[in-house]
Amino acid sequence: MNEAHVKLANLPLAALRAFEAASRLGSFRDAAAEVGLTPSAVSHHIRQLEASLGTTLFLRQHRKVVVTPAGAELGAGLGRGFAVIAAAYASAQAPRGPLVVSAAPDFAVRWLMPAAKALEAEGITLRIEASTRLADIAAGECDVAIRLGPRPASPLVSERLASSPVVLLGAPARLADGPGLAPEEIAAGPLLGLSMRPKFWTEVLARLGQPPPPRAEAVFDSLDAALRAAEAGHGFTYAPEMLVAEHIASGRLALVHPRRFGTRTAWSYWFTTRPQSFDQRAIRRLRDWLRTALSGKAAVAPGSAGAEARRGKSIIQAA
Repeated sequence: MNEAHVKLANLPLAALRAFEAASRLGSFRDAAAEVGLTPSAVSHHIRQLEASLGTTLFLRQHRKVVVTPAGAELGAGLGRGFAVIAAAYASAQAPRGPLVVSAAPDFAVRWLMPAAKALEAEGITLRIEASTRLADIAAGECDVAIRLGPRPASPLVSERLASSPVVLLGAPARLADGPGLAPEEIAAGPLLGLSMRPKFWTEVLARLGQPPPPRAEAVFDSLDAALRAAEAGHGFTYAPEMLVAEHIASGRLALVHPRRFGTRTAWSYWFTTRPQSFDQRAIRRLRDWLRTALSGKAAVAPGSAGAEARRGKSIIQAA
């Protein structure tokens, strides 16, 4: 292999682009359509490359061309190189309009609204769709979705933002006689469940030495709604500890049992997007901001989410 260094300024980029397309597609005509040239121009570029390289890249046969081993090696290398260039170009592109982000209302208020305020200074505008409905990312309903639970299925790309064990919660008034409740008191309910974890109470009560729930649970599609019901004294619920730390600190909710659940299979928040969008600058910056915020390193003061939500300039659509 010739290891002579070739200066970037001396590379025949137009010819290399035409050749890469022709080697990948196996046709001068199809390559011409892709790169916006005529077939004769593509053929001319490739002959110039062969002359400068001193090797044959294609065997010209009747009505078809066949790439040579040298041509296949060059084409594969160029394909990898152009893919890197395309990714860098996409990453540097400014967003065309707001970045649409779907998340549950509780997550949107706690973290996305402060993120919108912080990223606005970088020219990145978020449109936050706060809803319990799972937006169809593949169909283009949003650019990013924040999912709580197992890793979303491919072909989407997902990165774990944070994980948290789950705690049992109730109104502070339910704990008037002490710092916690006995397992049988918890089992007496009412128990407030979540549709995303339909077997949670059965499994937790078994671990606490209690029989299955003696009565039908109230089951919520929204974690936020379940938390509000618990705050109002309508029963006991559960949530990722990191999500309800402020509720507990402010006295709106209390731990009804000291035990944490799911420490081995902790609930995770996933940052999910389409593969072609994963490295775009705006999406990368949002992902980095959220990862830092959820790790506790961001300057997000306790109790500030509501104030940021009132001051933020992003568009929030509650569904």
